[in-house]
Amino acid sequence: MIIVLDANIVIMALLGSRATTVILTSQNYQFYAPARIIHEVRKKKQLICNLSGFSELEFEEGVEALLRFIKVLEFTEYELYMGLSKEVIASRDPTDTEYIACALSVHADFIWSNDKDFTAQSIILVKTTSQFIEEGKSA
Repeated sequence: MIIVLDANIVIMALLGSRATTVILTSQNYQFYAPARIIHEVRKKKQLICNLSGFSELEFEEGVEALLRFIKVLEFTEYELYMGLSKEVIASRDPTDTEYIACALSVHADFIWSNDKDFTAQSIILVKTTSQFIEEGKSA
């Protein structure tokens, strides 16, 4: 199964969500993300450190450890899909366009996100963590 991750999923793992971490580190899925995910996660470094008690070094080690499970795509790898992506989501949240384009480029089964902005589009399926877990229980 091919899944594109939103930054909020990586942030939840860094904040100690066991369910998120177990899914992210399983070998059952292929995780992808646009390169901007690294910027988005690091932009929240101070908040994550404050909430988790991590030092800046521990934060960086945690990010690097999680990134080992994610294929991060450069912009050129999904650029072809940016036009369509902007049409369907940019008016709601322009920062989400790269996630949609990334998902289209890798033919993702869905985007894993807890961001409600993704529901404004219908070209790619989006699942929240709770939906992902519930479906896994019934599979």
